[in-house]
Parts: sequence; structure tokens; C-alpha cells
Amino acid sequence: MIPHYPEIKPLEIADRFWINKHLRATSREICELTLGNIFIWQDFYRPKITCLNKNVCIKLEPPTEKRFWLEPLGHNQVEETIETLLQANNHGLLVSASYAARLPADRYRLTPLRDEFDYLYLRSELAELKGRKYDGKRNHLKRFRNAHPDYEFRPLVRADQTAALELFEIWFAARKETKYFKKLAYTAQKNALLAAFANWQELHLFGGAIYINNEMESFTLGSYLNPESVSVHFLYTNPALAGIFQATLWEACHKTFADYKYIDLEQDLGIPGLRTAKLSYHPYKLVEKFEVEKL
Repeated sequence: MIPHYPEIKPLEIADRFWINKHLRATSREICELTLGNIFIWQDFYRPKITCLNKNVCIKLEPPTEKRFWLEPLGHNQVEETIETLLQANNHGLLVSASYAARLPADRYRLTPLRDEFDYLYLRSELAELKGRKYDGKRNHLKRFRNAHPDYEFRPLVRADQTAALELFEIWFAARKETKYFKKLAYTAQKNALLAAFANWQELHLFGGAIYINNEMESFTLGSYLNPESVSVHFLYTNPALAGIFQATLWEACHKTFADYKYIDLEQDLGIPGLRTAKLSYHPYKLVEKFEVEKL
């Protein structure tokens, strides 16, 4: 049972029914508001949940970042709800552009959070890779397919956990430690993967994987964001295989995510290489997010 504010409790997988009901009733466009992301990053973000003015409110308390509330799920007494949340322990409030548009400009300061913007793509463009702007992607894909003509792309299932975690270890080991790839990043991502496979059916996750000689060499997984969009939570590949990232995303757009118009590859977190890579796929648009503060 979700408590009423000011009471608040840690998020539990049993809360998914109530949260999913509110998610489905809310027009949402940011990756934070997927059932998958709310739960799989639980070890890092340490989410807590409460009900305020008949809105579901989720607070995130990561150990090394600013603590903040996600935009409330529900549209009841919006300004009163926002006022109450902003007074609660000096937490920030992260909202989408559509939610921010409902707030009076003379009462709130909206600060764009560029590192948190989602990258939204037309699935059909990523599946077809037509035009000169995708020349490089098509070349990488062609080289991979020529080098590995017998590769297989299979649905990812819960039983693939061991193979997926082994591949994740290979992927992370290839990254030199930087301010973006520290021990904490390793732990956070590994625990998120463990949570995803442990709650695979409960969170309605789905994905696909490339196999070569019956060995998993890449995988991706995501979940429902809205009727037109899928949010892609993970895409890991064997870094020794040139072109496998392009092949994995291309295959997934043809098969795993074929029912969706848009692919949300989530944020770049301010990591320069990740930003360059995501921009190189020519997003349909960047989905803006803002921090809300009182003037």
C-alpha cells in the first residue's frame, strides 16, 4: 500500500501494479517514467514513493548526485503538489517539457538539464539507414555482416542472465577508468542488470541478442514508454567485434522494437563520447527535461 504524504516508503516490486496504473493513465515522454527504469536502477537511485493529492510521487536519492522528485503521476492540484514537493527536504524536481508547460512562468524557474535529455529516433530511419547521413553506419553494418555471415539475432529472455552478465563484464573491462567509468558506474550498471533479469516478467521487459557460434556477443533490452515509443535501457556489445553495435541496433529495430514508431535511446549523462555517438544517429528530436525551482 502506498502511504499518503508526508509518510513515504522505499519502493518495492509489489508497488508496480499501482505505479503501472498511474503510468498508463499519464501522458509521458521521458525515460525516467517507464516501469523498467523506475525499478531496475533501484539499488543506485534508492527510490521512495508516496501519494500526494491523489498523485503518485517518486523521490530518488542517489548517493553521489542531487536528490530529486520525478514529475508526479497524475494531474490533481498540480501547483499545490509542486509547492509541497519543492519544500520537502530541499529536493529538486525533474519534469518533462509538457509537464513544465503547465506551470506558471511567473512562479517557477525552469532550468534545462541538457545531460538528461532523451534521444528520440524514428524507428523506420534506424531500420532503413537511408541517405548519405547514414553512409558510415551502413558501412559498419556491411562489414560486420560480411565478417560474420552466420550470426543469429535471437529474442532475449530471462534465462539469458548468465550470458548477458558475462558479456557485460567483457564490455566494461574494455573501458579505461575515467570520471565517467568508475567503480560506482560498474556496480550501478551490474546491479541494474541483475534487477532487470530478476524482475523480467514483472516489468514487461523485452530484448534481443546477437550470437556468433552460439556465443552471445551483444544484447539490448527495453520496455514500453508510451503507445508509440520504446525506451532502450541497455545495449552492450563485445568491443572486439567491429560493427556489432550498429548490427545490434539495426536488428532490434527490424525485430524486437518493430511495433513502435519511436526509439528512445535515453540520455547521454554528459559523457562526451556517448553524446557524439547518439548524435551521429541523427535523432528525430531531443526530449527536453527541466529542473523546477520556485522564483
